[in-house]
Amino acid sequence: MREITFSKTAKNLIRLFCILGIVVEILCILRLFLRTGFTQEIPEITSIQSFLTSDLNTAIIDSISLIFFIIFLILPQHFVFFSIISFLYSFKIIIVDTIAVYPIGQLLYLMGIACLVYLGYYRSKRLPKIICSIAANYILIFSNLRFGTDVLITSLITAIGYTLVFFVTLFFSASFFRFLYGMKHARVWDLSQYPELTKRDKEWLKQILEEKRYEEIATDSGITVGTLKNRMHQIFNIVGVDDRISLLASYSGYEVKF
Repeated sequence: MREITFSKTAKNLIRLFCILGIVVEILCILRLFLRTGFTQEIPEITSIQSFLTSDLNTAIIDSISLIFFIIFLILPQHFVFFSIISFLYSFKIIIVDTIAVYPIGQLLYLMGIACLVYLGYYRSKRLPKIICSIAANYILIFSNLRFGTDVLITSLITAIGYTLVFFVTLFFSASFFRFLYGMKHARVWDLSQYPELTKRDKEWLKQILEEKRYEEIATDSGITVGTLKNRMHQIFNIVGVDDRISLLASYSGYEVKF
């Protein structure tokens, strides 16, 4: 996995998330102990099934997550700890409480996967890792068959629905932020660096980059196409391109600034 480097502002924001997580974990542990009278149902644990559904299991998961939140608070660049926390709660909810009852279990699993993507886990041997991640998710869900077919089907519907919503939201969010980034870092062609060009020359260059035809530009300018082509040949020499095709290849998509 790749090393993550965050800005100071990003690290402070992550630390704020960690503090909130630590507060929640402490409250969860406190509530659990007050509710159980500090017994954790230990005498009643006689099998793996009874352990998974016990308050002791919940206390262990809450305690481990609390420790990871504290480590993540100190080392915010180690994003893998957030992934571990997500998977811990996801597995517990999917196996014990079922997605049919707590749909957030599926979102936590997807959050863990998103952390792994961000960490670069899927960069190598991508297809086998993706297949394993999907298979692990549905193996966990199918373990709910012990609660009955209705619970299993409801869990599957919920898991598929939440996965669809998650990825559609991710797709549109990524597209939106990519658009904002492109707007912010748009390429600009500053024509003021060519003092030999007149204002009309610059307008023609802009119109050509907008893919207007010579005939249309000549008509709008009140000149013949031949006159326009002769002047454009001179303009191309000034800006350092061979012809119209070279101009479009070099500066298509640029914002023209006079």
